[in-house]
Amino acid sequence: MTAFERRSFAVAVVLGLIYLALLPLKPYPLSWLLKPIPMLIFAALAWRAWRGVTGILLGLAFIGAAGGDFFLDYGDRDGLFIQALCSFLINQLALVAAFALMARGKPWLRWRMLPVTLYSLLLALWLVPAAGTYQVPVAIYLLCLYAMAIMACRVEAKPGLLWLGAMLFVIADSLIGVNKFAMPFAYAVPVIVTIYFSGQVLIAAGVLRQR
Repeated sequence: MTAFERRSFAVAVVLGLIYLALLPLKPYPLSWLLKPIPMLIFAALAWRAWRGVTGILLGLAFIGAAGGDFFLDYGDRDGLFIQALCSFLINQLALVAAFALMARGKPWLRWRMLPVTLYSLLLALWLVPAAGTYQVPVAIYLLCLYAMAIMACRVEAKPGLLWLGAMLFVIADSLIGVNKFAMPFAYAVPVIVTIYFSGQVLIAAGVLRQR
């Protein structure tokens, strides 16, 4: 990374950590503004690092994540759930396309794909029937989430930051579904947000490293 990228990346991480530290104090004024800012910084960094279509797609992906963060936080994780789901769907589709471009000419490494394939299959069999009126959007989202994870398995020569970030992203999003539709659990919000933010940080770091 350049010095500017390192400073900007550090600012995004610090803001994310501040948001995590302030979770016990919610609701507080403008919490919905603090959460999306790191994703917007990552969007700008990814767009600058990868010019052309790949950079645009990566920027769009993090903007989609920022939108999802906003709708979940502003809507208190329920009021604007569909809007958040659509925003994260944009995030997933943009990552699928961006990772596909970054992985052009690279082999399909099936051994990396097996664990996330099994996990996604079991998750879909559990969550989709439990989603009630949300069955179709949840099924579509899980398929896109799986496609993102599969493409992430191809980008790096060996499992690295981007791959690990994508796997954490899968876990975080699956826990949102588990908590909402199947089995609510204690401390769901801090657990999910911590895993999610860690995954996004690692994806952003991996994207910058892979340029």
